[in-house]
Amino acid sequence: MVQESLERLLRSEEARIMRRDATERLTRRGFMRRAGAVAIAVPAVSMLLAACGGGGGGGGTSGGGGGKITIEMSEYKYNPSTITVSPGASVTVTLKNAGTLQHDFHCDQINPTTSSLVDPGKSLDFTFTAPSQAGTYDFWCTVPGHKELGMVGKLEVK
Repeated sequence: MVQESLERLLRSEEARIMRRDATERLTRRGFMRRAGAVAIAVPAVSMLLAACGGGGGGGGTSGGGGGKITIEMSEYKYNPSTITVSPGASVTVTLKNAGTLQHDFHCDQINPTTSSLVDPGKSLDFTFTAPSQAGTYDFWCTVPGHKELGMVGKLEVK
């Protein structure tokens, strides 16, 4: 009777171990299957996003005459970095400071030449008159060191 109980206990323990091993194998197999699917899906999605142009990330052109343009400012860039306006147009630029430092907008060829400083997290509407002569002009942040760190952009007058 004792031996019978021990055999039953041993069989139930063996069965438990076998079930655990099978579960672990399935879990590992399932994990590997999922990892393989992710390894295929991530590059495929990345290629699709790249082909679609994916969202403005730091460059680009905005504008198209006059009117209102929004420029996001952060350390140490403008987005978009190029804006296009018509000669002599009255242009309103919303300067949105998404950075952690003050920034502004300056261009020697516009009137007035420099916006007020914009505090972090704030926005400012800056209206200027575009140059009357077609061409490409530089604009930049006048906060010391920002221009040198790459906070520059292009004003295209067409």
